[in-house]
Amino acid sequence: MDQEPPAEHHYLLRYAKTGDARYLSLHDVRRAWERATRRAGLPLAYSRGFRPKPRLTFGPPLAVGTEGLRECVVLSLREDVPPDSVRERLASTTADGLAVGEVRRVARRKFGTAWATYDLHLEDAPEDLAERVERLLAAPAVVVQRDDRKDRPARPRDIRPGLMELTLVPDSRLHARLSLRDGSIVTPRDLASALGVAFRAVVRTEIETELRE
Repeated sequence: MDQEPPAEHHYLLRYAKTGDARYLSLHDVRRAWERATRRAGLPLAYSRGFRPKPRLTFGPPLAVGTEGLRECVVLSLREDVPPDSVRERLASTTADGLAVGEVRRVARRKFGTAWATYDLHLEDAPEDLAERVERLLAAPAVVVQRDDRKDRPARPRDIRPGLMELTLVPDSRLHARLSLRDGSIVTPRDLASALGVAFRAVVRTEIETELRE
C-alpha cells in the first residue's frame, strides 16, 4: 500500500530581482533560492521519484536583463514555520540582487498569474509618442509579428485584448498593465513593436496572482 505523502506547508514569497541579478536566467534564480533556503536552515519539501527536487514554484520568468520588484515563488516546507521567521531567515542568505519582501501562507503550491505592471524606459522617445499611445488604445486590434521559436516563422498576433492600461508618464517612461494569462500574454517586446519604439530599461513592478483554493 502506498504511503500518504507527508504534509507540506506552502508560503508565497515576494522578492525583488535587481542590479546584476537581472541577468540571471530562471534556472539561475531557482538555484539561488535553493541555496538560500538551505543556508537559512529551512526544511524544504522535495518531489518524489528517482531524482527528488525542491518544491519551488515560480511565477512567470523575466526576460534576461529585466528587473522585477515583486516577483513571486511558492516555497513548500515539511514543517510549519511562521512566515515572519521564514522571511527573517532568508533575508541574510539571499544572493546579491535578490531581496526578500512579503511572505505569507497559502493553501496550495500551484497558483496562476493574471496581469503584470511595468515601468518602461524609452531609448529615444518620439515626438508623437502621446499620439501613438492614443491610437493604440483606440484600435480594436493591434497585430504584431511574434518570433516564438527560432526554427519557426514569425506569426501575427493581436495583442489588444491583453493590454489593459498604457500611460505616458514623465521622464520618457510608459506605465503598462499587460496580460499574463495563457493565450493572451503580452510582453514589453510586443508593446515596443506595436509602438515602433525601443526600451532601454524594463522594470516589472507587480505580478497579480490568482491563488487556487
